[in-house]
Amino acid sequence: MMKHQISKFLMFMRVIAIVVAGSLLTTENVFANSHKRPSGIKGVDDRIRVDITQYPWRAIGRINRSGSFCTGVLVSETEVLTAAHCFWNKRTSRWSQARFFHFVVGYEKGQYAGTARGISYRTAFKTLPNLKNIKLEREDDWAILKLDKPLGKKFGIIEIAAGNGKAYLSQNSQKNTIYQAGYSRDYAHVLTVHKDCRLTDYVKLKEKSPPVYFHQCDATRGDSGSPIFALSDKKYRLIAIHSATARKTTGEVIGIAVPSEQFRSALKE
Repeated sequence: MMKHQISKFLMFMRVIAIVVAGSLLTTENVFANSHKRPSGIKGVDDRIRVDITQYPWRAIGRINRSGSFCTGVLVSETEVLTAAHCFWNKRTSRWSQARFFHFVVGYEKGQYAGTARGISYRTAFKTLPNLKNIKLEREDDWAILKLDKPLGKKFGIIEIAAGNGKAYLSQNSQKNTIYQAGYSRDYAHVLTVHKDCRLTDYVKLKEKSPPVYFHQCDATRGDSGSPIFALSDKKYRLIAIHSATARKTTGEVIGIAVPSEQFRSALKE
């Protein structure tokens, strides 16, 4: 009798264990499905994975510093283009030195194809402003990081688009396919791409300032500095870099990007 009771008890415990395990799996899946999307995702999440061994994706990487990161793109053999605000340390209210940054190219889930350390960087400013006291204007939010290795020689560089930015607006860009590619914070270890995203406006945020793009590409935290390409005649050209996500007075969430004409001349220096 005692053996029979013990056997029934053990069977009962096995059933409980299976039910609990099933409950944990169900709860985990619910959490995954109810994950709050970052504010930079506009409508349907259109981000997809790509083969990072192929051009132009192999020329994009993470700019890492002490657990934080931005996205950057190779624009010469030894230079990476990214957002200027990535070098501002909010904790210390100072601009960080280039040597603390590493550019990791071809990065995916802890593996990478190449890495280089920063030597110096230049921005739109002759003298770096104290961002504790003033606001960084979005049209100035670009920086070029010089590397200690010629990664662009191996992984390729992206040509900077010429011409006026209005040509790439959605209503004018029938011959171009627009792409945005970056390392989003919620998918920090894989490169994601939004194909066929839209540049909706080319506007001045202030009366006397240069224009910026408003866009509907799914770019969020971590995507700062990420490239926006135009593909035409089988050739990729860099037309902008993502700077920030904002909300218009209408409530519409938009991305703000720095057009190539703001940093194109700096690459010739």
